[in-house]
Amino acid sequence: MSVRSRPHSPVSLPSPHEAEFEPLQAFLLKNTTVYAYPRQRRCPRNRTEDVDSVKAICQRLLYFLTFYTVLALFFVGYLNWYMYFQVPRDHPALTGMQSALQMNPGLSYIPNPDLFSTLLYFRTREPLPYYKKSDEMAAFLHAYQDNTGSTEYEDCVQEGGYKQNPERPCTYDINAGGPCNIMNGYGFDTAQACFVLKMGRIYGWLPDPIDEFATGVLVKCSGVTEDDTFNLGIIRYYDMDYKFSAIAPGKNPGKLDNGSFHSMYFPYTGQLAYLQPLVFVLFDGVKRNTFIRVRCWLIAKNIKVDFEKREGSTEFEIIYD
Repeated sequence: MSVRSRPHSPVSLPSPHEAEFEPLQAFLLKNTTVYAYPRQRRCPRNRTEDVDSVKAICQRLLYFLTFYTVLALFFVGYLNWYMYFQVPRDHPALTGMQSALQMNPGLSYIPNPDLFSTLLYFRTREPLPYYKKSDEMAAFLHAYQDNTGSTEYEDCVQEGGYKQNPERPCTYDINAGGPCNIMNGYGFDTAQACFVLKMGRIYGWLPDPIDEFATGVLVKCSGVTEDDTFNLGIIRYYDMDYKFSAIAPGKNPGKLDNGSFHSMYFPYTGQLAYLQPLVFVLFDGVKRNTFIRVRCWLIAKNIKVDFEKREGSTEFEIIYD
């Protein structure tokens, strides 16, 4: 019996154009036929397209640059127009009761080297800490040095009174501070510390003295409590009245009741190189190694004093080791 074998039918593979083989099928048939994927021809880029794309990017950058430049020029021009025509340069836009102080001047003290604390700690055995305080005093009082002969200021002191020039401020003699001067180190290295008190400037404000004997706005300092007042020792005030006193400077102990911001320095109307009146306060005989709270306040008919809100007053603390 003869075995008849079937003729092997040839394996027909579809053309690559007719069907797509999976990679596994192509691997299995690699011995029977050679399957080649169609090559993908890489078309060369056209240089014209590259030039057009770069040109489009440059045009877009130029557009935004021009747009923001015109916008910035418009903003600066409008700001200059507003500042020139709407905001006055010789006086504040808001005056009187519309101002922030509302015609009630404040009081501040110098030195105050720490903006976040009102404690003044004097280490007399270490010169560097009190040198910083004396440097701050000297820097603040630098504008008051040698201004008596300047043409920007008016010598308002006259026999029997004083006169004012509305265009020129009155000069302030730094010698009115008496022993509170740089030669004595403002008393920071001893138990005779000096402080400078100054009022806040309010445009057009005029003081109304408490009585006919007051030469201006009075200022007084004391301790917050009776113990603080006792630990402060003797409080002495030096101002322009000390300058005009008939007592010799070396023998003048200063005023013991209060200091005075003289009326000839008011009103403030934006005068060029205006100098605020000052009152020097000297604490003679401060008790050492004691925390002392100090309170100073203004006295006038048209000044409201509120210690809790610090209106017309100021407070600070001192320690002498």
